[in-house]
Amino acid sequence: MMNLIPVFVDYLTIRQVHDGGKLPVINGGRVLRIDSDGEIEYAVDTRQGLEGSFDSRVEVRCDGHQVEFSGNISRYGRQDNLFGFTFSDSIERINDLLKSLGLPPFTAGKLYKFADSGWTWTGARVSRIDITCNYVTGSMIDSEALLRNMAGHHIGRQKGSLSVNGATVEYGRGSKYVYGKLYCKTTELKKHHSKKSGQHVTDEVIDFCQHLGVIREEFTLKSRFLLQNGLAYLGAITDALLIEVYMNRTQLQRLENVKYENFNDLPPRLRATYVSWKYGYPIDLKRSAFYNHRKALLAYGIDISIPNNVQTMPIKVKTIELAALTAPDWYIKKYA
Repeated sequence: MMNLIPVFVDYLTIRQVHDGGKLPVINGGRVLRIDSDGEIEYAVDTRQGLEGSFDSRVEVRCDGHQVEFSGNISRYGRQDNLFGFTFSDSIERINDLLKSLGLPPFTAGKLYKFADSGWTWTGARVSRIDITCNYVTGSMIDSEALLRNMAGHHIGRQKGSLSVNGATVEYGRGSKYVYGKLYCKTTELKKHHSKKSGQHVTDEVIDFCQHLGVIREEFTLKSRFLLQNGLAYLGAITDALLIEVYMNRTQLQRLENVKYENFNDLPPRLRATYVSWKYGYPIDLKRSAFYNHRKALLAYGIDISIPNNVQTMPIKVKTIELAALTAPDWYIKKYA
């Protein structure tokens, strides 16, 4: 595994109030809620969608006082987002876009200590960050096998679930805290390539992903998570902290090699537990021993806390060598 993990940002939602106002009003229209007496209960300005080159899109809204941005800044104005940007570079790109619209940039503000709420920042507030990292599995067959295997794992209390097409594993769909997923990047690119709006994804990039069996691990950090972990303000967020968050949640970085299929090489103390799990028998272990065995078996891609589907167990021995993927020079020159 690499020591320097190439984690980058996809999607961001961020806003900031500017004292004094008098900013350009930018929105995509107004939504009204009217009660039974015909009175307006409230009015909300929707975000204005901004179309970039290569059919990319982000959204900006300003009511004259508050500026908001939401979207995948790594995709905006680019043919694809196979490799994205760091958090600091993403903010710089967003601020360049705001400048072109006559809006002020997002800033960190100042750090103040309040008696009732402790330390807090005065600048931009962040309510969503998507962090992601690409990996090489070696082939499409290995990427598919890895995803099937990882569907049998938990992230905390979130159980993995495999999509119908076998190309995505999700953790915590619908969660208001963190939503995670692993997916085959080749399948995603081909899906977009087949649509009219996605014809800008080149065959060169798709072939590159397919040849290497590229998969992506992604986490959507939602408002509640950011607030509880001190990451709700721009001034508090660094790339180093986001990498730390990723490393604490990643399922792939903790497995140097994801082994699957035949487990005859298991240590003797684990074999009975494995056999019981494999064939759906009760695992007769004390609580502490159960979790010790679970921890040891996770290195083989087995999570005994999830009942095994016997029909899905492969037969032959296979080890997938994982490596985090950095952008090659040809991609940086042509697409970054």
